[in-house]
Amino acid sequence: MAKISISEAAKLTGKNRSTLHRHIKSGKLSKHFDNNNNSLLDTSELSRVYESFKIPVALQQGSIVLQSNSMQQAATHAATGDATVEIELLKLKLQHAEENIIIEEARRREAEQREREAKEEVLRLLTIVEKHTYLLTASSTQEEVQLRKEKIDSTVEQPKGKWWQRLFS
Repeated sequence: MAKISISEAAKLTGKNRSTLHRHIKSGKLSKHFDNNNNSLLDTSELSRVYESFKIPVALQQGSIVLQSNSMQQAATHAATGDATVEIELLKLKLQHAEENIIIEEARRREAEQREREAKEEVLRLLTIVEKHTYLLTASSTQEEVQLRKEKIDSTVEQPKGKWWQRLFS
């Protein structure tokens, strides 16, 4: 809620300033200080303590009633300072997010490179396996042909000769 001076609070509540000071001293009301050490009362406190207190339309819409130009400057300076701090914080957060994006992009590129290298290695190994399989198949086929040939040659009858020649041959 809005903060107003004790004089303005006295006007809006219809109470004397001394009554407001007495209520502050007893703890019934709480007061705050601005940057220039001026005492201010919160309108929500006034409406809590004084049921007859009516918040002016300007205060209901969120504007703050300020007594002097110096209070306006202090409020503007405080708001500007808060905004500057928030801007700096947001800049740092943005910088951090951008750094994280750069790191993640580098990781993604490295992962893609490793994946390409792994695929190339798999293709290279598959080619080697295919060549060895072909060579093994070809050599086993040649061996089979040679064995069949020898079997055929051994089953072909040799010319009959004398029995004792066949025995010692």
